[in-house]
Amino acid sequence: MPRVNIAAEADLIEQLENEAKKRGYTIYSLTNAALKALLKLLKEGEDANTLESLVDYYTISKALDIVPVTSWFLENLTKLAYEKDNKQYENMCEEVGEQIGSFLRSKASTLDELFDFYNAIKIALPIRNVSIKNTGDMIEFRITGTGFSLISTLCAGKIFSKIAEAYDLSIQDVDVVPGGIVTIKAKANLK
Repeated sequence: MPRVNIAAEADLIEQLENEAKKRGYTIYSLTNAALKALLKLLKEGEDANTLESLVDYYTISKALDIVPVTSWFLENLTKLAYEKDNKQYENMCEEVGEQIGSFLRSKASTLDELFDFYNAIKIALPIRNVSIKNTGDMIEFRITGTGFSLISTLCAGKIFSKIAEAYDLSIQDVDVVPGGIVTIKAKANLK
């Protein structure tokens, strides 16, 4: 098969060459692997930026030991857990929020950085949208696509509240609506 030249930023090629040498790859094999993955995404109708988002999402999934399961499974599991012991269920949701909040804070130290991080990976997340509105001393977050039932949306509200607390926000109100809509109102803690 004939080879062709591909244009890329010099700094990017230099970094790729360094990583290839460290791992025993050739530039040829790495560029072919990357181009095959990108081609698959494009044929599926995805945007070229999806590849980078998927890599970032993979890194997060690996760091947090996330196991992919269907939303149907999660919805039914949350219902069973809530019916068995609703207080323990809510505590577990809060603990997950603390874990994720701690991880995110280590990757993005400010809310602006967190939203940049979210925007980089949102295409790979089941969450449909996150919006933020600043009204004086109050910050309102609206998160959509966090579950179907009231029980799973309640858990999402607890998780996102703990993530907000990881960013030194004091939660004033959490409103959850079946269908996966969470609204959180918070104030910045003054230090």
